[in-house]
Amino acid sequence: MQLNYKKELTPVVFGETSVKILNTRLTADRLGFEQHWHDRIELHLVKSGCLELCCNDQKITVKKGELSIVSPTVLHSGRSGSEGYECYVIMFEISDLFNGTVSAKQYIEPIINGDIRFQYKTDIPQIVKFAEKIVDMQLGGGEYHPLETVGCLYRLLGLLCQYCIDNKHSAPQKIERFDSIINYINANFTTDISASDISRKFGYDESYFCRKFKKATGITVMKYIRTQRLERARQLLQKTEESIRHIAISCGFIDAAYFTNCFKDMYGISPTKYRIKYIDENKKRKGLI
Repeated sequence: MQLNYKKELTPVVFGETSVKILNTRLTADRLGFEQHWHDRIELHLVKSGCLELCCNDQKITVKKGELSIVSPTVLHSGRSGSEGYECYVIMFEISDLFNGTVSAKQYIEPIINGDIRFQYKTDIPQIVKFAEKIVDMQLGGGEYHPLETVGCLYRLLGLLCQYCIDNKHSAPQKIERFDSIINYINANFTTDISASDISRKFGYDESYFCRKFKKATGITVMKYIRTQRLERARQLLQKTEESIRHIAISCGFIDAAYFTNCFKDMYGISPTKYRIKYIDENKKRKGLI
């Protein structure tokens, strides 16, 4: 899936090993990272608390000792649970591991192309152990040769391919003119558009179009539209003083009550409380309170 909208644009510098580790901590009920996607693989090794991860249209709770798996091009966002969390984020560029071997063509190339996707989390001890080893190699201060880390990446990737391939969402079928459809939705999601309108505009039977869209993206058409509306509304809550009703209507929701329910389901907090919390946190960052 090639979605320019919400693609992470900040480059990640990997160095000699094609892997980067970040140690992140977050207090309770906080947004950790906004919805985005990228071409790399990203793992979250939770050391305490829990990470509430939203991948496409699924919500996943990743607890202590578990490992989340975010495949390339998967839309994802994350927030902390009621106890906060600490985790290690393991990022590696899958294309750097591609070579001319048969196994690379059979497994790594389909991951790069999006034909193989992984389950969103695992607690298999062998996999978690190798993730921990890679973190230790990068951050533990030991003298490891860069090729040792690369070797562990291959081992970890092999275990993911052996135990964690998501057969339900792998080998997605691409639909014709997909980029044009996504661009159209991104330009018009605040209007009263529906799956019926979009399929008719691009010459598809509605049922066929909805099936193809879900297979290509892992998310339904209306879920995608609703997500874009909520993200726009969240930005307006931060940047404007417009009323909740005005924001709801301007972002394409039929009324404020429905918008509030959708917002709470997506972000775990009402629009009003989100705005107050954002203002307070912004003041703290500026040293005003």
